[in-house]
Amino acid sequence: MMQSSQSESPGNIPGRNETVPAIDALIKFGKLTVLGLGASGLIFIGCAKMPDKLVTPALKIETVMKDNREMYKMMLSTGIQNENSDVVLLNVKGTIFFSEAGSRILMLPFTIPVVLPFDTGIIEIEKVYTENEIMPLAALLGSDKEKLQKEKVIERSFVDDKNIGFELTGYEKKNILNILRDKLNEKN
Repeated sequence: MMQSSQSESPGNIPGRNETVPAIDALIKFGKLTVLGLGASGLIFIGCAKMPDKLVTPALKIETVMKDNREMYKMMLSTGIQNENSDVVLLNVKGTIFFSEAGSRILMLPFTIPVVLPFDTGIIEIEKVYTENEIMPLAALLGSDKEKLQKEKVIERSFVDDKNIGFELTGYEKKNILNILRDKLNEKN
């Protein structure tokens, strides 16, 4: 029995000693297309647009009594937006900061478990501060201790971001199709 030294390629036709170039080219094109699509998916996820600004930050500072001492409760409500169509942001961690002339006055850490595509991850922070800790922020907002004691509250919305900003310190990016596929497999 005679064995052919030619490898068994999908382009080989039984009984012929040569491959059909069109079939080999088509198979090679298919493999390259699959590799290209896979690589471009990784590139798109790798180049996913990350949030770069806070969405409508609003701040409120009010006087409160705690342990028979006058303290100041600060409440911040804002968000970050995921502008990607197919990327989910998971375990987003970062710091919101208030600054004046490049110097950071107050920093607030935050965590958001999930931000879906085209969605806004809500950040709500509430914290109580002493007078020494909060007054630099009150001064940044155009107030002082006397005004705060008289009015009992400061409320501000930030139209521009010259005094408030944020930086991301950690996050995961996942394709939404992979997450949905994993969830479907968990149920089955």
